[in-house]
Amino acid sequence: MGDARLIDELLKLNQIASCSIGCPSQASSKGQGRGAFPRYLASIQTARTRFNSVPLRGLLVVADANGNAAKSFKDVSESLQESKFPVPSRAFNIEEVDRLRVAVYLVPGEGETGTLEHILLRAVFKKSPDLEGCLDNFSTCTGGLRSTDPNLQAKMRMSALAAAFCEENPWCSPNLIWSTAGNPVPIDSDCFAGLSKFLADFSA
Repeated sequence: MGDARLIDELLKLNQIASCSIGCPSQASSKGQGRGAFPRYLASIQTARTRFNSVPLRGLLVVADANGNAAKSFKDVSESLQESKFPVPSRAFNIEEVDRLRVAVYLVPGEGETGTLEHILLRAVFKKSPDLEGCLDNFSTCTGGLRSTDPNLQAKMRMSALAAAFCEENPWCSPNLIWSTAGNPVPIDSDCFAGLSKFLADFSA
């Protein structure tokens, strides 16, 4: 849901009105995250068969690259295949197959590994560089999250920022932060320029 909310905010910022956003949930696919992609995509296929369904002109799947972008693309590709959708030849390619535009975008961006939190933190630090040092000190002082996993480190840092800035909801997650007062992530940051351009190109 965090990825979906970011995409939704970028679509609104860039005035792209031709796309609808969705993501796996307990209601739609009996699960969340990438493991629920096959069920979620299958539900889209089912919806396409209804006589009053809006024609689907394209399908863009956004997922975290995590620690291995190649594996992430492979996982998404298998989910697309399983649900009878065409698969682009590589991530970040926009391709037309059987009159359906398809693409896979891996966050934080091409040639990178990581998660949604990495790109959110990048936007925060670009606007307020001192905050990176504050989070370094916080991590050292508390001894919190001893894991060396960069994805877990990024999630901890983003949670700490939300707790510090979002006074009315200090436990808010990336899917709630956009509607929470004090949100430290500037949606107009040029750190999102690559993703915004991809969304514009896909929806063109």
